[in-house]
Amino acid sequence: MIKTILISLAVLLGTVAGASAAEIEDAVAAAGNGQHAAAMRRLLPLAAKGDARAQFDVGFMQAFGWGQPRNAAEALAWYRKAADQGLAVAQHYLGIGYINGEGVASNYGEAARWFSRAAAQGFAQSQYMLGLMMLDGRGVTQDVVQGYAWLVMAGRNGVRSAGRDVQRVKLTEAQRVQAQAMIASWKPRFESADAGVANPRPEQLLGLDRHIGEVVDPTSWPASSIGVVTVAQYSTGGWCTGTLIAPRVVLTAAHCVFNGLAQVNPGNVRFLAGMNRGTPAASSIAERLIVAPEFVPTQHDRWSLDRSPADWALIILKDALPSKPVAVRALSRDELVAATRAGTISEIGYGQERRYSPTGQRNCRAGMTKDGKLLTVHCLANFGYSGSPIMAEIGGEPAVVGIFSAFHEETRLMFAAPASQFEATVRREIAAQSASAR
Repeated sequence: MIKTILISLAVLLGTVAGASAAEIEDAVAAAGNGQHAAAMRRLLPLAAKGDARAQFDVGFMQAFGWGQPRNAAEALAWYRKAADQGLAVAQHYLGIGYINGEGVASNYGEAARWFSRAAAQGFAQSQYMLGLMMLDGRGVTQDVVQGYAWLVMAGRNGVRSAGRDVQRVKLTEAQRVQAQAMIASWKPRFESADAGVANPRPEQLLGLDRHIGEVVDPTSWPASSIGVVTVAQYSTGGWCTGTLIAPRVVLTAAHCVFNGLAQVNPGNVRFLAGMNRGTPAASSIAERLIVAPEFVPTQHDRWSLDRSPADWALIILKDALPSKPVAVRALSRDELVAATRAGTISEIGYGQERRYSPTGQRNCRAGMTKDGKLLTVHCLANFGYSGSPIMAEIGGEPAVVGIFSAFHEETRLMFAAPASQFEATVRREIAAQSASAR
């Protein structure tokens, strides 16, 4: 009798778990399609009942302002609930919160503690972050051997930044042997016996796949003036995002018009405005390029943030496009803070996840480095977003306040050239074109 009851109970629990898993997947799919309110309605009851996956998803939506104002403190509270149950991705995001000081005071020791727990379970991004912290002795005792080992494992698990950082670590032969032994003997130690927590499906967790943000209507402004910058290079090609800021002027990132160390021929550059599932509303080839005088080109794998402040370029088109241009406006540090609090910082780009349709991010946070030469943006990004506009609402309309240059995939932190770097050049070029047209 007892055995029969236990079997029935196990079957019932399995059915409930399966039902909640399906509900979470439906909610995540809804969130990915921009149906944020519907997603939250499904997730909150499951999170309240203690489902770690739902708790993380609720925290993620609150952290990035999906369907509501951003609330970093509340997001971290949900992350912690899921992290305490052993969900590695929640432990990682909790660590990122402590690193960036989002929703909690910055604390490298606490960050390292959460990264350590997630890394031990095999979460690649936490392995990477823990490795960097060990190399530098931030929040943990400095240990170059362990730091190197974590970076190697992170790289093998798909963290692209790890390979570059591994090459910079200098080890003796004895240290290298020791690190290799650590790597060879390492095995993941999961904190939970629940498969849904130890090995959740990517479809149940927001932020793990590359389908981020919401699809934007390319016929609506300002998306209608944002498009794809394509560069043809012999048998290969590339693309970035650009913004029409005058009928014949497109603003993008400088590195988008370089092939390694060489600037591309303008005839190989084309701007496709308002791309809608592969079909642009208007397009034109470039007539000439204006690149920031201070920009220093480099190979992609050797990029450093000191290049980002000058990472802007103007594409002068042969033909005027009919879309309404987007204004360019430099903001002060205080104005960026005010725009962030008002929830008007946004981005639209053509990323790797949706190359032929624009993806939008709203309620982003933007700040400025101490020297005022670089914008730091807490938003979501992907490859292909290079050159996309960071916008803020000015006088009731969005204006470009920065140009996306680079991002740190593991911490979701973006870096942008501020409009103060190119506003004067933009005004001169627009004025010159207006004078010649008279």
